[in-house]
Amino acid sequence: MRNICSELILVQNVAERQLKTVVLVYQHGDRSPAKTYPYDKYQEGSWPDGFGQLTNIGKQQHYELGKYLRKRYTGFLNESYNRHEVYVRSTDFDRTLMSALTNLAGLFPPVGRHTWNPDIMWQPVPVHTVPLSKENLILLPYQNCPRYQDLDERTYISEEYHRLIDPYSEFLKVLSNYTGFSVQQLKHGHAWTTYDALHCESIHNYSLPSWATEETMIKLRELSEFLITLPFGIYKQREKSRLQGGFLLNTIITNITDIISKPSRKRKLIVYSAHDTTIVALQIALSVFNKKMPPYAACHIFELYQEVNGNYSIEMYYRNDSAVDPYPLILPGCRASCPLQTFIELTSPVITLDWKTECGIIETPSASVIGLAVIVTLLVISAMVFLVVICYKKLFRRANYNQME
Repeated sequence: MRNICSELILVQNVAERQLKTVVLVYQHGDRSPAKTYPYDKYQEGSWPDGFGQLTNIGKQQHYELGKYLRKRYTGFLNESYNRHEVYVRSTDFDRTLMSALTNLAGLFPPVGRHTWNPDIMWQPVPVHTVPLSKENLILLPYQNCPRYQDLDERTYISEEYHRLIDPYSEFLKVLSNYTGFSVQQLKHGHAWTTYDALHCESIHNYSLPSWATEETMIKLRELSEFLITLPFGIYKQREKSRLQGGFLLNTIITNITDIISKPSRKRKLIVYSAHDTTIVALQIALSVFNKKMPPYAACHIFELYQEVNGNYSIEMYYRNDSAVDPYPLILPGCRASCPLQTFIELTSPVITLDWKTECGIIETPSASVIGLAVIVTLLVISAMVFLVVICYKKLFRRANYNQME
């Protein structure tokens, strides 16, 4: 009887918790290769839409993820799209924009007045983006950070890097002959390029070269998982996180705390449609990365709850397998349902309050500011010359008048 009562009390408490907001960071769906190795017989022309484009498989993956999210948050999200509740941002790539759009098609099928055409069960939901030249949030690693560039260069000569890459030396020499990449190129990212191309080709039933055996593919995957971690970890991980994933994490925490501090805000769902590197950088900053490449349509979930006692907590989940429910991610030092303040304190070592200063960015005046300063200076000089001329004329006239007297 006591156990039954305890279960009833637990169910009641869970039911009384209130979900306040959700933040999603997901990777695009299945795509054609981003690029390929020089000796590959399948170059860009072999793919119907070219390199780096979302495929029909990828569209279906995100449509299914959208339907899953609709089911997960039924009763929390409005039945149909509400612009006050939902904000979606994507990087300015075809594949991430299209992933977001197909995801939203599954998440917000038209209902009632939103059904604008009974033959098309879809409604347009806005997806926001910025030009790649101005993308400073969800396209990682950030390149406009001098201190990070220095760390990145030092990573390739670090003991930690060589300890992990050196065992593959012979394999890379053989791979170089097959791919057309130099060993150095393979070490600096093109082993991932090779694996990615072969992986995409296998998914879409392209015939693989004879040298791409199961053993080779396993080693390539291991190398790729190492290389995708390299920009954000391996060497000086905490400092890299402060300059990379920690910056995104800080934005997410700010979004979450704004919901609490600004009750008038009705936003319930914030979505970032991004890349595998975005998820890797974020999860390394959180110390929850499983050292595996995120699969297509992988989704990192943040949920903010208000507990029965009025306090707030954060739960994180990772959906990396569409066949099963997302599994909880536990921040080291906390529990699955982590008190918000504890979450903030535990992540503070990877949060910077002045990213530009830590990066070593020296602000220089823009061309417009410089132009304005030049114009103002010229005007001041002109005014001074004008005053000097006026004064000189007055003195000259007075001197002439005195001479006439």
